[in-house]
Amino acid sequence: MTTTSVARTRYAGVQDVDQVTAMHLRCSAETLHRRFHVPLPHVSTRLVRRLVAPSGGWSVLAELCGEVVGLACAGPLSGTELEVGLLVEDAHQGTGVGTRMLRQVAAEAGERGYRTLLLLAQPDNDSVLRTVRRAGLDGVSTWNDGLLEVTAALAPHARDLDRPA
Repeated sequence: MTTTSVARTRYAGVQDVDQVTAMHLRCSAETLHRRFHVPLPHVSTRLVRRLVAPSGGWSVLAELCGEVVGLACAGPLSGTELEVGLLVEDAHQGTGVGTRMLRQVAAEAGERGYRTLLLLAQPDNDSVLRTVRRAGLDGVSTWNDGLLEVTAALAPHARDLDRPA
């Protein structure tokens, strides 16, 4: 198993559609089901385009030896709340790739003025809460419509703080 010390993260864009599609093809049916919350036998190019360039949001990918092994998608729910979806290829789960991507998304979200991250997971997917906590966030989990909702408050960005008198 590879560690994240050799993985690098960067912003994703439409130029990454082929590599992100290939990553989805390498993922097990269980991993895809955990990410999308429904059985998904095929990930279409159209869906991948939406994931790498979400409307009003952004995506971060993780690469290892030039190959995409993870994707974090961030899409606004409101002016202060951001939903984040994480997918890490099976062979790289448990190595810190998801934590690293989430940490980068959280930092960018804070810079953009978001106050809360929301991650949705299947009820038995407790790894999401661990990933949130490893990313340095204080995640709180609740149940909603059969899904586990993990919310994490973001610290206010320094530019938003009042200046001392």
